[in-house]
Amino acid sequence: METTWHRAVAALGGLLVAGLALTACAGGATGGASASCAAPTIELGDSLLEPGGEVQLSVEWMTQTCEDTGGTNRAAEDVTVSLVSIAGGESVVLGRPEPTGPRSTVSGTFDLPDDLAVGPATLRVASTGGDETSAEAPVTITPAP
Repeated sequence: METTWHRAVAALGGLLVAGLALTACAGGATGGASASCAAPTIELGDSLLEPGGEVQLSVEWMTQTCEDTGGTNRAAEDVTVSLVSIAGGESVVLGRPEPTGPRSTVSGTFDLPDDLAVGPATLRVASTGGDETSAEAPVTITPAP
């Protein structure tokens, strides 16, 4: 016959097993719970997105590898800022900046070509090394006045 005390012990045992499983997912019994790395996102500044105009942007956390378990972050290498036309499928490299500062920030103002296709496009900041960190933002290229 099962008593309330037996049910309480069984429930406590189940909670203990679940707690150990969660501890293992968070970095094990040695502590050091891991946190995920910040995903880079593009922040656009005052930009004139038209042929012959310019785009001003900033992207933080352009790192070589995700070091979320105690390692030291390093800035990404081989970073490119490019614009991909949705209509024409053309990709234009606007620049190759180097990340700076403690948050491995890529920022600057980049000139747009005079012959840029008008219409929807994707602004992409990406690195080809390490974890191949990248960020994208949809933009629209408008006709020059």
